[in-house]
Amino acid sequence: MGDFNDNPTNKSLVNLTTENDYRTTFIPLVNPMKSLFKKGVGSLAYRDRWHLFDQILVSQDRQTPTALFFVKAVVYSPSFLRTPNGKYKGYPFRTKVEGEQLLGYSDHFPVYILLGRK
Repeated sequence: MGDFNDNPTNKSLVNLTTENDYRTTFIPLVNPMKSLFKKGVGSLAYRDRWHLFDQILVSQDRQTPTALFFVKAVVYSPSFLRTPNGKYKGYPFRTKVEGEQLLGYSDHFPVYILLGRK
């Protein structure tokens, strides 16, 4: 998991989630964030375009209901984490200092996954 500086559809992430001839023993990871990205969900915005750089990849064995299994991926973006007004309204509420007051949180929304237990 982390900030990959690429969207789920970029080559770097595709290489992690698809089989290839380069490493025959490599078992591709699953990127549950890809479906969110295809729906237009993002964890950061730049020039009025949403990106999903923050991703959590899971191993394939978490796709079937075993002892611990994948349920859902989420970009957490409640209103208090969004810029309330101005040019960047709706973007993540970036951290900034005004006088002695610290405002905002981050330029990225947090992401998380839910796991279930059988």
